[in-house]
Parts: sequence; C-alpha cells; structure tokens
Amino acid sequence: MPSAHDDRPLPPVQALRSAVATGMALAGQVPRVADTSTADGSDSLAAFNTFSSLMAREGIRAALYSVLRQSDYRFIGIFRFRDGKATSAVHVDRMDLDALQAATVDEAATYCTLVRDGQAPFVTADATLDPRTALHGAREVVRAYAGIPIVALDGEFIGTLCHYDVEPRSPEQLDLSLLLRVAGALARSGQVPPYPGLDDGRG
Repeated sequence: MPSAHDDRPLPPVQALRSAVATGMALAGQVPRVADTSTADGSDSLAAFNTFSSLMAREGIRAALYSVLRQSDYRFIGIFRFRDGKATSAVHVDRMDLDALQAATVDEAATYCTLVRDGQAPFVTADATLDPRTALHGAREVVRAYAGIPIVALDGEFIGTLCHYDVEPRSPEQLDLSLLLRVAGALARSGQVPPYPGLDDGRG
C-alpha cells in the first residue's frame, strides 16, 4: 500500500483528473459533478473510433478536428520544440480552418513547456486568475489551456496535445479518456509531424 508520502507519478487518468480539478479550483470554477471523467464510456470510445477512422482516411488534422468538436475550445494542436522555440506541428482553429500553423514562440511563452518539463498534464481554466501563471508571458493572451504529453513507448517526449482558447473555458467538459486514447494513438502511430522545417521525427 502506498505511503502517505509516495512520490511515484499518478496513473495517467488520475493525473489528468487532478490537473483538471486544480485548473478549475485555481480559477474559481466549481465542478458540476464529482467525477469529470468519461473513462471507458461508450461516447468516448465512439469518438475515438471516429478519430482513428479519420486519421486513416483523411490524416491527422481532420482527426484532431473531430476531437476539437467534442468541446467548445477554439483551438487544438500538437506542439513541438526545437532550439528554445515552440510551435505547432498540427494546428486547428475552429474559427479559421484555413490557418494551418500557430505562431512560433519562445518556449517560455507557451504552457506546453510546463507539460514538457513536468512530463505531466497542465490545465488552467482561466490563466488570468491562476496564480501558477502570474508571471507567464501567455497569461493575457491564452486564457484557457489543457495539455498532455505525447510520449513514445521508449519514454521519449514527442510533444504536447493541447486544447486552448483566448477566452476562459471549463475543462470539465473535456473527455479525459478520449484525450488519453488520442495521445497514446499518436505516440504509437509514428505519424506526428516533426517540428516545421525539419524532415526527421525529433523535436
């Protein structure tokens, strides 16, 4: 039985639930229900099957758009890092589907760096109210964020899968089981694009 001071990492679904609860609490949001996860639910599995089918037929961007439509967040993306910079390897903006790329920024200017450095989910419902982001450069621009790491089977960090928005959002709406399934599938697929401008899979 784990001790009271067990430092082992939480299992992925527990870590994501905890991150959602923290991100809501620090923004003053009160959960509507006690358990926000739809783990093992039929809706989650159906959404994942849709993602997988679109991934095979139309590619990664169409597949991620299907995940984005499960929420009211504006953006979904896969971010990668290179030489102190971060940008999207895949970018979907529901308000501008012709936009294929997010801006390249210093890695300190994206919450994705918190996911990478912590090797764990990071969620904020409203960064302007969240004390963890008090000094963060993205605080006034990207107010809502929910990101999880994409990690290969050998433990190599690939990038982040994230929902984000310029307006506050409730992460309670997110299908946590779906996000974990998608991140796992992306890690196994070998189809996550490299950092833009590179032809290898590193970044």
